[in-house]
Amino acid sequence: MIACAAVVATSRYSTDMSAFLPKDPDARQRLLVDQIREGALSRMILMGIDGGTPEARADASRALAAKLRASGEFLGVVNGDEASRERDQELLLHYRYILSPGVTAERFSEAGLHSAIANTVADLTGSAGLLLKNLLPRDPTGELVRTLEAIAGANMPSSRDGAWASADGDRALLITMTTAAGTDTDAQERTLTDIQTAFDAANPDGKLSLRMSGTPVFSVHARSTIKSEVERLSLIGSLTIFALLFAVYRSLRNVVIGLIPVASGILVAIATVGLGFDTIHAITIGFGTTLIGESIDYSIYYLVQAHDPEAWRRNYWPTIRLGVATSICGFVVLLFSSFPGLAQLGAYSVAGLLAAAAVTRFVLPALPTAPVPMKRIAWLGEWMSRLSAGARWLRWPVAVLTLVALVIVVQGHSRLWSQGLSGLNPAPMDLQKLDADLRKDAGAPALQHMVVVSASTQDGALRAAEQIEQRLQPLMASGRINGIETPARFMPSLATQQARRNALPDESELRTRLSAALSGLPLQASRLEPFVKDVGEARSAPLLTAEVLHGTSFAFAVQSLLLPRKDGWSVLMPLRLPEGTTAAEAAAIKAEASKLLEPPAPETEAFYLDLEEQATSMFGQYLQQALILSMIGGLCIVLLLAWALRNPIQVLRVVLPLAGAVVLVMAGHLLGGVRMTLLHLVGLLLITAVGSNYALFFNQRVGAAGPEASSAAGIPRSAALASLALANVSTMIGFGVLSFSKVPVLYAIGTTVGPGALLALLLAMSWSASEPIPDSP
Repeated sequence: MIACAAVVATSRYSTDMSAFLPKDPDARQRLLVDQIREGALSRMILMGIDGGTPEARADASRALAAKLRASGEFLGVVNGDEASRERDQELLLHYRYILSPGVTAERFSEAGLHSAIANTVADLTGSAGLLLKNLLPRDPTGELVRTLEAIAGANMPSSRDGAWASADGDRALLITMTTAAGTDTDAQERTLTDIQTAFDAANPDGKLSLRMSGTPVFSVHARSTIKSEVERLSLIGSLTIFALLFAVYRSLRNVVIGLIPVASGILVAIATVGLGFDTIHAITIGFGTTLIGESIDYSIYYLVQAHDPEAWRRNYWPTIRLGVATSICGFVVLLFSSFPGLAQLGAYSVAGLLAAAAVTRFVLPALPTAPVPMKRIAWLGEWMSRLSAGARWLRWPVAVLTLVALVIVVQGHSRLWSQGLSGLNPAPMDLQKLDADLRKDAGAPALQHMVVVSASTQDGALRAAEQIEQRLQPLMASGRINGIETPARFMPSLATQQARRNALPDESELRTRLSAALSGLPLQASRLEPFVKDVGEARSAPLLTAEVLHGTSFAFAVQSLLLPRKDGWSVLMPLRLPEGTTAAEAAAIKAEASKLLEPPAPETEAFYLDLEEQATSMFGQYLQQALILSMIGGLCIVLLLAWALRNPIQVLRVVLPLAGAVVLVMAGHLLGGVRMTLLHLVGLLLITAVGSNYALFFNQRVGAAGPEASSAAGIPRSAALASLALANVSTMIGFGVLSFSKVPVLYAIGTTVGPGALLALLLAMSWSASEPIPDSP
C-alpha cells in the first residue's frame, strides 16, 4: 500500500477530453484528434465584457489587453483597439503588394496603371473618399483597398468606441492565445486567474463583468467541477454507507475494517493506471467513487456471514471468487479498447476488484473482527426470504417484461446510443451557449464544413490551398457557398508572393510608365513619388512570414487554420454555407466540392470534411468496437460460468438475471429519451459485475428453503440473505449518489448502475432455485 501511495503521489493527472479520443485514428480522424489535443483552438480564449456603458467596456478592453500583452503569457492579444489597429494597418500598408490579389504584371503596365488610378480617382467622391485621398500619393492603384476587400471575407468583428464589440454593441470582445499547451490544465488555470486579476484591476467600480470561453476554460471548469463533484458525492456516499454499516454492525471497529478492501482497491487501482498510462484521467479518479459500490460488498459478505471463518473460506469464498472472476471478465476486455479512457477504466476496475477481493480473503480474517449477531439481522434475512419466494411466483411475468424490453431495445437501437462527444462534454449548457455566442460575435470561422489540404511543407500546403480556392470558385459563383476562409489570404505562399513582387517594375521603369499612364488624369507624376518609393522597397523587402504576423489580428487566423502535423502541414479552409442549408443540400455541396478537389496537386492531399459527420463516424466506429468488446466479455462470462458450474440450468439461472437487468435498463433509457454513451456502457458492465454475485449466491448457496434453514456451509441462511440485502443497498447508495452529479459521465454511471443493481437482485431472486443447491466439490 505504501508503494502504491508513492506511485499515486508521483503520477500525472489530466482533465482534458483526450482520454476519450482514439489513440490510433486514421488520417482524417487524426486531424480532429490533433486539434482537440494540441491545436491552436485548444489554446484560444475568447473574452466578452458585459455591463456598464460602451465607453467603459472599451476602456476596460484596452486596459485588459495592454496588461495581458505585457505579461508574456500569451502569443497574442487582439481586441481591435488602437494598438491592434496600428499594427494591423502598418502590416497591411507595408505588405499590400504582397497581399493584394490584384497585383499582376498587367496591372502595372501603362494601360493597367491608367485604369487603376482612374478608378481610384473616381472613388474619391465616394464614402471612402477621405481615406483614399490621404493614401493617394502612396497607393494610387488602390492595393490597400483590394487587400482590405479580400480580408473582409474573414468576418472580422464589429468595432465600437475604438475596440471590438458584438454586432449589437452590448459586449466588448477580446481574443487571446496562450503560450501554454491546451492540455496543460495547471498552466491554463493560472492563465485564467491572471486574466481575471487583470480585469479586476481594469474594473475598479465592479460595474462590468468578464465572460470567458474556449477550450482552456472548458478544461479548467471540467477539472474544478469533477473535483468538487467527486469530493461532494464521495463524502455523501461514504457517510451514508458508513452510517448504514454502523447501524447494522454496531461496531466502529467492524465498520473501519470493512472499508479497508475499498481503500486498498482504490489505491491499487490508481497506482495501476499510473504505471500503465502516461497520465491518469480525472474521470478515472471519479470512477473510484463507484468502486465503493462493489468492493464494499466483499467485506459485507465476510462480516455478516463469517460466524465460522474457516467454514466461510471453505464454502462461501469460492462463490465470491467466482463472482470476482465474472466481474473481471466483463472489464478486462476494455483493456483492448482504442479509447485510452476506456482502457484506463478497464485497468482500474480489474486491479481494484482484485485488490479488494484479495484483502477480503487474506487480510480481514487476520484482523480482530466479530460477526454481526444473528438476532440483529434475522428480521432482514426473513424479509429477504419472503421477498425471494414472492419473486419466484413472478418469474414468468418478469420474463415477459424482459422480452418486451428486448423488443423495445431491438426496434429502437438506432436511437439508443449517442454517436458523438456530446454525451461526454463536461461543460454545462450555459457555458456551451456562451461559447457559441462569443465565437459568432468574434467572427470565428464555423468549422463544421471545410476543405482540408495537406502537404509535406508549410509553403506547399499554402500553395495547394490557393489552388483549391480557385477550383472552388464555381461553387462561389453559383451561390452554393458564400465564402471560403483560408490562411493564404493573410500569408500567401512563397510562389504567390514572389510572383506578385516580380510583377512590380523597378523605380525608373515605373516612373516611365506613370508618365504615360497619367495622361488625361488630374494627377502629376511628381505627386506619386511616394508610390514609386514604396514599390521599389516592396521589390526588395523580405517576404511575409508567420513571424511578421505575430502580434496582429491576422496571426490568429493563420495559427488556427495552418496546422503543423507530425508528417507535414495542413490548411483548414472553412466553408460558409448559405443560412438555412438543409442536410441534403449540404451533402450535395460536399459531393460537388469533392469532385472539384480531384485530382490533387502532386505531393498534396485534399478532401472535404464535415466535422459533425466525421465526429459521428469516428465515435460510432469506436462505440461499435466497445460494444463488440463488451459482447466478447459477456461470452467469456458465460464460458467461465459453464466451466465453473458444469450445469446448464445453473448457468441459465445466473446469466438470465444479468441479461434481464441490462436489457431493462437499456429499455428504460430508450423510453426516457436518454441516449447512452460509452460511460453508460461501463455502467452496464458494472451491473453485470455486481449482479453476478447476487445470482451466484441465490443459486449456489441460499435457495428458498424455510426461514430457519441453513446452507450446506453451516452458516445461517438468514445471514447470507441479509448480507445480500445489505450489499445491494450499499451498492445503490454508492452508485445512486452519482445520479445527482452535474458531470455527465458520472451522472451516466449513477443512473445506470443504481437501478440496475436493484433489478439484478430482484431478477436473481425470481430465477433462483426453489431449494438450496448443495455445495460444489
